Amino acid sequence: MKDKFPYVGDPVTVTNDMCDLNGHMNVVYYNHIFEDGCWEFYKDMGFSESYFIEGFSSFTLEMNIRYLKELKEGEKGYPCFRMIDVGPKLIHYGGVLLTEDNQVSATTENILAHVDMESRKSSVMPEHVFNNIKKMRDDHSQTGELDFDLRLKIK
Repeated sequence: MKDKFPYVGDPVTVTNDMCDLNGHMNVVYYNHIFEDGCWEFYKDMGFSESYFIEGFSSFTLEMNIRYLKELKEGEKGYPCFRMIDVGPKLIHYGGVLLTEDNQVSATTENILAHVDMESRKSSVMPEHVFNNIKKMRDDHSQTGELDFDLRLKIK
């Protein structure tokens, strides 16, 4: 599965304070791991600090997380990401949280809007950013079909 997700974030070891009464990682930390693990992926899309200074960013419009295999205290999770689709204003990417033995603990899908920070509304991406993300999508699609159904899409 890892080979289908070209961006790998830093591994995270589940600590006791990340666990709930069921003895496994609480759902809030899955989102946290996916969010913290995707910064290099975002930067390579073009969403860097300098892009923000230029007046642009992205806002998450929708997110879907599926919990498939629990992670317990002491276990490691590896967040991995892939571009799925892109439109002039919208980005669809996905990720998996893998266990140390490459089993899928959770999946995530996200729809982002490209945002003009002055108006705080979605806006068409500059051509160089759009082309960069299209290239990422095309490159990532070469790694093969995903092994799970997607629930979100750009309309």
